[in-house]
Amino acid sequence: MGMKRSAYAGLVGVLLLGGMLSAGPAQAAPGSDAAVESEAGPARAAPGSDAAVESEAGPARAAPGGDVAAESEAGSAATADKDLSPRRANVDKGARPPVAPRKQNKVKCGGVAQFGKIYSCSSLSGDRQDIFTVTTSVAGDVLYGTVTETANNDVTDNVSAMLYDAEGNYICYYGSYPAGCELGAAGTYTVVVALSYGAGDMAYTLSLQSQRTPSSCRTLGNGFFSFASSGRTAGLALGSAGECFTFDQPAGSVLQMYPPRASNSGDVRGQILDGEYRPVCPIQDAYVCTLDTPGPYRLMMYELYGHEVTYTLRMSRISHSTGCPVLRPATFGDPGAAAGTATIDEENGVACHKLRAPSAGGVSVRIHNDQLLWWNLYDDAGQRLCDKYENRRACSLPASGDYTIVVGNQHWEPITYDIAVAALYRAAGCTTGTSLRWDQDAELLHQTSPVQTNCQQFQGEAGQRVVVYAAPTRYNFADTLLVDGTGQALCLGYSEETGCELPANGTYRVVSYLSQWNSDSVDLTYKVQARSLTAPEGCPVVTPGAFNDPPAGAYGPIRCRVLRVPGAGVHRIRAYDGENYQTYASVFDATGHRICDDSGRCEFPAAGDYTVVLSARSTDTVLDNDFRYALSVLPERPTGCPALSQELYRDTFVAPGQFLCRQLPQTTGQTIVELITADKGYPPTQVYDSAGEYICDSSYELWQTSCELDGTAPYFAVVSQKEGEAPGPLAARFLRVDGPPSCPAFESAQLTLTTGGEDFTACRIIPADAHAARETFTWKRTTGDGGAYLSIFDASGRRLCGPTGTFPERTATCTLPAGPLTVILNATEAPATFELTRKP
Repeated sequence: MGMKRSAYAGLVGVLLLGGMLSAGPAQAAPGSDAAVESEAGPARAAPGSDAAVESEAGPARAAPGGDVAAESEAGSAATADKDLSPRRANVDKGARPPVAPRKQNKVKCGGVAQFGKIYSCSSLSGDRQDIFTVTTSVAGDVLYGTVTETANNDVTDNVSAMLYDAEGNYICYYGSYPAGCELGAAGTYTVVVALSYGAGDMAYTLSLQSQRTPSSCRTLGNGFFSFASSGRTAGLALGSAGECFTFDQPAGSVLQMYPPRASNSGDVRGQILDGEYRPVCPIQDAYVCTLDTPGPYRLMMYELYGHEVTYTLRMSRISHSTGCPVLRPATFGDPGAAAGTATIDEENGVACHKLRAPSAGGVSVRIHNDQLLWWNLYDDAGQRLCDKYENRRACSLPASGDYTIVVGNQHWEPITYDIAVAALYRAAGCTTGTSLRWDQDAELLHQTSPVQTNCQQFQGEAGQRVVVYAAPTRYNFADTLLVDGTGQALCLGYSEETGCELPANGTYRVVSYLSQWNSDSVDLTYKVQARSLTAPEGCPVVTPGAFNDPPAGAYGPIRCRVLRVPGAGVHRIRAYDGENYQTYASVFDATGHRICDDSGRCEFPAAGDYTVVLSARSTDTVLDNDFRYALSVLPERPTGCPALSQELYRDTFVAPGQFLCRQLPQTTGQTIVELITADKGYPPTQVYDSAGEYICDSSYELWQTSCELDGTAPYFAVVSQKEGEAPGPLAARFLRVDGPPSCPAFESAQLTLTTGGEDFTACRIIPADAHAARETFTWKRTTGDGGAYLSIFDASGRRLCGPTGTFPERTATCTLPAGPLTVILNATEAPATFELTRKP
């Protein structure tokens, strides 16, 4: 008897908060506590009474003269998720009515009530009561009732109705919201209508309806359940207790439910009951419901506030659906007449398509303009097989036959969309003979339809690992999918591996398409590269190179290189284009498994051939053969690096991707900085010890602070070009800034310094007893060109001031610790003379 919902059921469960008790607010009897207002409407509070707080599941119901009974937070476990009947009106056994029934001397309204009739009573005042009788012919009936106040000149009172059985037992209480009373034996029952407090003068309507023997019950024929049906338009009069519909469908039928479209913003609801009058499916929102228990079925519809309303009732059968336009699986390429189109009206609107599949296998549901659409694919029995997010790229059909695609609108405006279903299980329209060689140009594919799906077929072997790259030629998004010969999608889930391992020898297909299509689109293009990571073909072979030489991998095209290493060890592998911009790469072993995410430091377990692939994990990037680069392959530990005999190092870069290396003259524990002419940016420089361990670099320590040499001597400086710079000369000075003075003394208050060419740095030592705790330094260019910047270091090599900006004239004030100081003025390469002064 359970109800199955689709993912776009919305907030149905939130609204079914307590079975019959959730339809309206609590009513307060005289002398009883009052319930706080529910979402459905305001609570009625007795003058001077307290308020009882509503439970989360639904408002508390106050039995006239009795205690307040509150439904539990969860509601009935069996029905809370499916019962949207009018609230339960029964009171606790022995509860006292708010107004004791008494004989009327003069009857103005009352008498024998007929099911379905609305009784309008123009005046009810003081302690007068209107008494009605109603007869049910079956035991166990449910009597629906609504009392609607049509005039209220005194807001301190309200109208309520009490129901008594033939023995005078008070059993039910009706207020201004529809309610259902469970009756006992067949027979006549009495309804007493009275003012709750006996004050004011009220006009009202009363309506009663039987669940088992309603006044009328309209039949919904089989055509009503067609998707082509616009539904049944009906109306509820002011004060109606509801109306009945009946229908019969096979048990297990799956229905697409719709919210009743009501005029005047009416809140129309309903409840489907099975053949034993048990709740099956509520009528309120768009969702999917299964008729799990047998019929015939009865449907009771009502307006939550008793308002007059016109509404449209609609339900469509998904199982063995009818009224859906037919779609047939399309070949690869432009689907042409095999594509469909539809327009769905505002939010909660639904459209359908009947998919007739001649064969089992994989298909791809392609919908254009689907950002705010949701789709589900069902088999002919109504079982959901696929949906938009779980099966966005591929859906597996278990057998030939009919399937139903239901498309729902989650937007508040109409949406027109295109749809096609590509047959992944057959090769029609698929390009054959696709090569997995790396030296082939990427395939340029065209898309001339918003729902077109393209295909490239290739032969693969068991265990072969294949990676597919795709990218649009202008802004767009390219999707790819790898399927086998039956259309079964492979490697859909996330994996730490790159590419997809083929399960067997046979035929495979690369399926692809562009996901965006604009109104002015006619012929869009994108590129696809399908490549083998296992035993790759067409990759140039590279062997490790040496520092100071041009890159080992010559400048040229093709996204991959086969790296042949002579033994186990660590190498640094970097790719550079003609402007010296780096492209990151990954490294794969002979089986196609990735051993290094970033080839900048890669440990090789043994000698042999390995594959280096640029941007290997960026499957949305195509690097075609018009992209050329050089590959640098160097050992982790600097080797073959000449020793610097002096602080100044001059050399020349001759090719992009080249790394220059020199052994530094300083030793363990000493502190150094790197100095470059002030008019040039720092080239990327790293300092390593003899074991290849990183010490510092020019991004911070060598430039902004200072670098202490720890680890094991000797030490090596490895220098490369800045990205975007053409090969050219290099001039760098690696200067020690701690320990015994290696520069002349700064003996006077003013110095004249000459810079230019190789002498772009001027260094002076201030003895420990020759400076104040705080001094001001000023430099001014007196001849030549260019500017300079100032740096000051203490005896430990810690930078105290600078580097300042580069200026022809500037003043800097520095706080100075005790001990000797090193002062460096670093100038441009142009010849110049500077006057440097200092004063406390």
